[in-house]
Amino acid sequence: RPASIKGSLALQSPVKGAAAVNGASPAAAATAATRLVFDGNASDRQAALQLTVSDVPLDLATPYVAQFLTPQLRGQLNADMALRWSDLGLQLSVPSMTLDRVAMVHDGKAKQPDLPQVQRVAVSAATVDLARRTLAIERLEVTQPQLAVTRDADRRWMFESWLTSASVGNDRRLPGAGAAAQAAWTGRLAQLQVQGGIVSFDDRAQAKPVQLAATALQLDLRNIVLDGSQPMVTRLSARVAAGKSQPGTVDYRGSVQLEPLQTQGRLQVAQWPLHALEPYFGAGLNVEILRADAGFNGDVAFAATPRGPRLSLKGDTVLEDFRANSFAAGGGEAALAQELLNWKALGLRGVDLSLAPGQPLRLSVRETTLSDFFARVIVHETGRINLQDLVRGEAPSAPSAPAGGPLAGGVAVAATSSRSGAQSAPPGAVAGANALAPQIRIGPISLVQGRVYFSDRFVKPNYSANLSELTGKLSAFSSASAQDQAAMADLELRGRAEGTASLEIVGKLNPLVEPLALDIKGVVRDLELPPLSPYAIKYAGHGIERGKLSVDVAYQVLPNGQLTASNQVVLNQLAFGDKVDGAPNSLPVKLAVALLADRNGVIDINLPISGSLNDPQFRLGPVIVKVIVNLIGKALTAPFTLLASAFGSSSDELSQVAFAPGSDRLLPQARGTLDKVAQALTQRPALKMTVVGTANLEVEREAFKRLRLQALLQAEKRRAQVTAGQVPTASDTAPAESLPDPAQAAQASELLQQLFARSEITKPRDLAGKALALAPPDMEALLLANIPVDAQSMRDLALRRSVAVKDYLASRQLPVERLFLGAARLPEPDAAWTPRAELKLGTN
Repeated sequence: RPASIKGSLALQSPVKGAAAVNGASPAAAATAATRLVFDGNASDRQAALQLTVSDVPLDLATPYVAQFLTPQLRGQLNADMALRWSDLGLQLSVPSMTLDRVAMVHDGKAKQPDLPQVQRVAVSAATVDLARRTLAIERLEVTQPQLAVTRDADRRWMFESWLTSASVGNDRRLPGAGAAAQAAWTGRLAQLQVQGGIVSFDDRAQAKPVQLAATALQLDLRNIVLDGSQPMVTRLSARVAAGKSQPGTVDYRGSVQLEPLQTQGRLQVAQWPLHALEPYFGAGLNVEILRADAGFNGDVAFAATPRGPRLSLKGDTVLEDFRANSFAAGGGEAALAQELLNWKALGLRGVDLSLAPGQPLRLSVRETTLSDFFARVIVHETGRINLQDLVRGEAPSAPSAPAGGPLAGGVAVAATSSRSGAQSAPPGAVAGANALAPQIRIGPISLVQGRVYFSDRFVKPNYSANLSELTGKLSAFSSASAQDQAAMADLELRGRAEGTASLEIVGKLNPLVEPLALDIKGVVRDLELPPLSPYAIKYAGHGIERGKLSVDVAYQVLPNGQLTASNQVVLNQLAFGDKVDGAPNSLPVKLAVALLADRNGVIDINLPISGSLNDPQFRLGPVIVKVIVNLIGKALTAPFTLLASAFGSSSDELSQVAFAPGSDRLLPQARGTLDKVAQALTQRPALKMTVVGTANLEVEREAFKRLRLQALLQAEKRRAQVTAGQVPTASDTAPAESLPDPAQAAQASELLQQLFARSEITKPRDLAGKALALAPPDMEALLLANIPVDAQSMRDLALRRSVAVKDYLASRQLPVERLFLGAARLPEPDAAWTPRAELKLGTN
């Protein structure tokens, strides 16, 4: 007959160190009691017992845990349990159980940040059947877990130092594990919740440490089975940060199955610090990624199959605040200083990526927007473009060039050897490679506010150009055959060259096909030559005082590699200064002008080019090189004579155009002055106008900074628009007029806060290291203090002022052939000096 069992036990001798770990005072720890209350009945055939345990220190498990782990376990256990024993075996039911303030510690000390700790673990409605080897838990809740995942320079993970020598032997079975023939445990966990988790990651096994921190970690898993054979409903969110940058966010809702591994769901990522992972993939790149914040919003599906992984991505992605520097193959700090690529935002909408075993990669992008970008493009002596070598690989062998130099204009022909190799490959190999060639479709691409610094080392002498304000679009294109001309995309790009000339590129091309297919035309109008004076001094021995350059180029490459091109160069009213002593060269520029210029002072040269890119001997002869040198150093057309009294002795005020400090925008009173000048020039058709912009660092420093801050706020607004899937309008790219008061303009205040948060300047922090909350005026002041301004900034400002005056005069129906820019000046200010552009008159 069953006998009744009932009783309780109390233990009042806490384990050493419990007070420090569990947060109780030493006095409270000394009196805290561990209690065990039991009630039930038992016989020789069966037993049923209800147990309640409270305030059980986990230190009691130290002798058992010490067999495997060097750290001790701290915390408290409270539970309600029911034991049932019968012929069917032992069954354990746990209606509720909590583990509070659980931590791993060394030497009984307080919690250490390098060891895991959890504020609370709560188990609800758990059952264990030892005979059937089954486990069922209704709910498992983990509150505020903290884990530091680290790996040292010797590639040892942090947990390796926790394990005892006995636990790292050949037999790594957990305690209680049965023989291999014994049935495996089965079970189900209905719901697992992790709330407020913090995980730090520090991998020092790379040449450059990888450091990430995830906070506000929330995890909700449902329908978990021990063997991982069923999908788990999954919700995961966290904030992820690297260094001082603003934390990004990740949110995933879907399902995950562990065996075999597969997942499917909705993924939302914003400002993920991709640059922090650069040490893992940077060895394969010829660039150093300084910053790259990635974002994605869409559907993700992944499955590990016996033949290989299967991946599908559908959604929108963005890469913000991207900055990358190039460096030489030899490395070194000096080689890292050259800026290569950067942009504010690159948004790809409607991305559809599919990867499956035995199938070609398929990628389509509905539309792309690139905002506020910069690229340094270099055509090397071999004809290869530097951007082709972003990914490391075997250097292409450059064919030897005959005397006379390579093709002008930077048309690359160094890839001829690779084409020849492909043609000589076995037909079967080529057909197999083509069958798995990626299938790519790219929708329209919009470019907003771009800059490109172009250097052509392929031509002799070398040439460099600075392209700015680039805005345009490229229509849809794909990896279809180059024979299909309809697959070629329409290109339309406009901007400025060297800050003075208009630039327009139109035509058709397809960058994905092989061989190259393109049909484009480029036009540069009225490129002011004084900013290029350093090149003229180097190659011709004379600086340029005045002159304009216009260029019309056309390139057509047929699918068979046949190239047809023309380069028409027009120099108008080119004027050189005196010979510069010590210059490396001195060309007879006056004689050259006498031979090349017509009676109107115009030099017009047409350079037709033809041949086949498949011919390794296709090069332009020495005659073209000689012409290019002459184009850099063309001669003086006529003396430049100032006619200071052209407006009469009472019109001296018309020789200057006033500007606001730091600004290149025309003031209303300046427009009135220029209207009078335009009227005078209209009445005097023989006169020509030269505009010389001036600026001064001492007088205009603060005003320049404030207008620069407004430009950064406009760029921040465009970044937010691109991230939101919008294309910035013309008003969003207009030059900054003035800096609104953030305290009065709500939108400006919000943009100011976003710009401040994303900036990498040093921000004020309290004693705990937490960033202080600043008022908009304080953020504005700190941003202004970190805006650099130097003599080059003033030189560029002076140039923009002269461009503004010239453009306004041109809008008053004055022919642009009569308007010119002089070299910018930075005069020392006197008491009467004010920011201005100076007007000079001439007849030539």
